[in-house]
Amino acid sequence: MKSIQISSGSWLALVLTAAGCWTAQAQDQRDEDIFGEKPAAEGKKPADGKSRTQNLVDTLQIGGRLEVRSSTGQEEQQKLPDASFSQVKTADVYFDTRPNRDMRVFLRQRFEELTPAVANTTAAGTTPAVACSSCVQSKIDELWFKWNIDDAVFMTLGKQHLKWGSSRFWNPTDFTARESRDPFALFDRRLGSDLLKIHIPQEKQGHNYYAIFQFDDMERNADLKFALRGEFSVASSAELALTAEAGSRQPQRLGVDLSSALGPFDGNIEAAATHRVQKQFFEGTLDPSTFQFPQAVEDEDRWFYQVSGGLRQTVKYSDDDNVSWGLEYFWNEFGYEERELELYSLVLRQSSPLYAGRRYAGLYVALQNPGSWNETSFYANALGNLSDQTTVSRLTATWEVVDAATLEVYVSRCFGEFGELCFKIPESYKALANVPGIAEPLRQALTQLPTRRTVFTAGAGLSLVF
Repeated sequence: MKSIQISSGSWLALVLTAAGCWTAQAQDQRDEDIFGEKPAAEGKKPADGKSRTQNLVDTLQIGGRLEVRSSTGQEEQQKLPDASFSQVKTADVYFDTRPNRDMRVFLRQRFEELTPAVANTTAAGTTPAVACSSCVQSKIDELWFKWNIDDAVFMTLGKQHLKWGSSRFWNPTDFTARESRDPFALFDRRLGSDLLKIHIPQEKQGHNYYAIFQFDDMERNADLKFALRGEFSVASSAELALTAEAGSRQPQRLGVDLSSALGPFDGNIEAAATHRVQKQFFEGTLDPSTFQFPQAVEDEDRWFYQVSGGLRQTVKYSDDDNVSWGLEYFWNEFGYEERELELYSLVLRQSSPLYAGRRYAGLYVALQNPGSWNETSFYANALGNLSDQTTVSRLTATWEVVDAATLEVYVSRCFGEFGELCFKIPESYKALANVPGIAEPLRQALTQLPTRRTVFTAGAGLSLVF
């Protein structure tokens, strides 16, 4: 057992003290399970051969992740001293306990302070302005109960993280996700989803079966969504996943995801088909000179298709070092080829960031701990919206400055006249806000959106996992 020392004025110390004491046993594995990329296998017996009862730790464990990150964005024709600046302080604190042999309970709370009130242009468009100049938001990231039935059926109820799809940038088969992941972020900051997950593994065959009940955005029982997924080992080096999602008042979606070794490469392809789509699509012309707006249409009887896929490879260039790289392509029938319609749909929130264009491509390179630089890694990414011909690239470097503390620094630049990834609206579009009878949400959006591109962005962050 390890006691916690209180320091006055620290809210975190107060939380830890109220919890009492915590056990450090298996802490590294616990952090990897929560914050890493590869979660521990459910239902698998310990490798040391001990029984579950012998390894049971029936005391509360506490940990988390602290981060302070700052960013600045320089618009075109703007001097660097006049560029916007923002800072975010984030604390993810988790409480993990096993009250009995078959039950595990987990809570991760996120505290976030955002200053000052600015809107930053990102690779995925624009983020909403912060509502206050200095405020703290508290959100539940995860809160779930996990138990099993005869070590054969594993149930998880509550707010939890679940990611489907083998692609890196675009995951059309990730049906439970409420928003797309920031493609450049090394840490996924999305909050969990409210689910009941039923998992039936078949370890001998290498198969997994899932049934998912989705409770997010439910206002009445008819809003419940239900998903089924099967994951199968195919041949000696391939993995296949089949997914279906439906609901009485929800779109119907089918997905297939296949990944396999292809000689020296690893390849993947995932495709989704969606029917009964409940969103508006736009046709026609957006012309400020004649005050013309696109026409909104709906087509719930049509099937819409999305396909992403790519190749990746890890090349060993010395006894201890390697470099990883990959290419990815995304075809999206929900998106637009016309830049004006794409931006119009984004402004009205009928399209999601990174899913507004018809065609995309991505490239990434990862160089981790090269040579004698064992505490340093480099990441280069580039995304292109081939429909509106805008591109954004980003170079990120990380250093482990002290034990468990990591410094991250990045710089990015956008290319292209204007579009989703180099976001702005032409000055002439502002006149549309004065058209009589225009919808109020569109009027507000037109008056607030930037008319100059944010060409360069840069940022730095220091994080600590404990």
